[in-house]
Amino acid sequence: MMREKECTDIWRRYQAGKDHHNRTNMYTRTEKCHRFYEGDQWHGLQSGDEELPVLNFIKPICRYKIVMVAMNDTAILFSPMDNDPKKAELCEALTAFAAAQWEKGKLDSKKWAVVKNACITGDHYLYCFDERTPSESVVTDMTPRLKMRLIDKTALYLADEQEPNLEEQEWIIIAERVPVEHVRRQAKDNGLPEAEIRRIVSDEADETQLGVTGADEVQTDSGKCTSLLFMRKTDGGVAFCRSTQAVVYQPMQTIRGLDVYPVCGMRWEEKMGSARGVGVVERLIPNQIEVNRTLARRAICVKRYSFPTVVYDQDKLLAPEKLGVVGASIGVKNLNANPVGSFVQYLSPAPISGDAANLQAELVGTSRELEGAGEAATGQVDPTKASGEAIKAARDQSAISLNEQSAAYKQFVEDLAMIWYKLWVAYSVRGLRLADGTLLPHAELEALDIDIKIDISPIDPYSVLSRELSLENALAQQHITFEEYVEALDDNSGVPKDKFRAILDRRRGAA
Repeated sequence: MMREKECTDIWRRYQAGKDHHNRTNMYTRTEKCHRFYEGDQWHGLQSGDEELPVLNFIKPICRYKIVMVAMNDTAILFSPMDNDPKKAELCEALTAFAAAQWEKGKLDSKKWAVVKNACITGDHYLYCFDERTPSESVVTDMTPRLKMRLIDKTALYLADEQEPNLEEQEWIIIAERVPVEHVRRQAKDNGLPEAEIRRIVSDEADETQLGVTGADEVQTDSGKCTSLLFMRKTDGGVAFCRSTQAVVYQPMQTIRGLDVYPVCGMRWEEKMGSARGVGVVERLIPNQIEVNRTLARRAICVKRYSFPTVVYDQDKLLAPEKLGVVGASIGVKNLNANPVGSFVQYLSPAPISGDAANLQAELVGTSRELEGAGEAATGQVDPTKASGEAIKAARDQSAISLNEQSAAYKQFVEDLAMIWYKLWVAYSVRGLRLADGTLLPHAELEALDIDIKIDISPIDPYSVLSRELSLENALAQQHITFEEYVEALDDNSGVPKDKFRAILDRRRGAA
């Protein structure tokens, strides 16, 4: 084992974070939550050849909540804090550029991963960075190359685990498993001597890598090592470096002008006195275990007692093994006047109490109701027997219990938008070049007193239908003009306006 003096200061901070996570059982609790969500709910039980049943009610509850929060169209809107027309024009350009970055970064899929993992484990994070090196080369490359990487809660280490605001942290560490050869190449590019590069060696995946052991990793000659990305705020900006256990292989660099950590996260539910959140799965695990146990007991009871059992006189039957064969002929000894029933009899199945089934159904039903995911809440509405407005109203009513999570998701996107803006300013010292070739001056970007708003609108079919019908009614009653109707359809619901323009033209012609 490496002596303490051979560990970097960053590694010692990482070790302190690991000790804290182990004391709070974060690794085991997080892995357990994932297993129960995925349906691996008899993990570690030695049951021989017996496959025990699972009635996974946790996953439907989580999926309903995830969908209610994430199934929204998200748009980032930049606006100035004053009424300066030039600043407003600049913000409009940033809004359009943010929409392009959202598509390019595949944020529609990443947001589902963030919401899903936050629901399961309590919190999840997104790390944003620009691929360009924060050096003089930035001035010649004015096109941002933003990247976003999902970070699991167990891979994020904080200086203060009781401070929920990431921007108030003294430092942040992100741990990841990286091939040794990749780290050595980076160390060589950063000018480290060969003796230091040779100290970068592989290590075993430990409890911090959820669901992964050393045996699960692809075995190569050099293997993998744990790499730590260390960040802290300074007067000049955010400083960062990268370290293995023994070597800081990327020296400390400062991104001038960046005054926010490029990490944002979503906490499903606040936990008092903790920087971490509370998810849905952990509090449902005891009920899920009892449901599975009850189901297993019922299954065993049915196997043992719910089918007739044959009892026979083995001295009288010549081939008792044929009792289970359909249509078989079985010989007997000394039948004489004795009835066959005196040699072979069937024991009737014993009655099974319905209490176990009732308890199981009650546990599942009550658990779903308490989580706000019962049948009524999940929208068990026949769309052929209800109007679009009625269905939308039922869905909106069921979403009230998720207002806190919807607000947390909105705050997550606001934090992400602010990080984007700060990265654009920090990396575009000679200006920000947009996709259409427009160059936004750095001085004007930096001087913006910007306001960020997040537009979140449902995109499910019922909501779209409701908007269409409302707009059609307004048009029919001449509350809006035809041009306003088409513009509203195009802006608010994404419905192909040409299609509805043709439909209404035909209606007008018929009238």
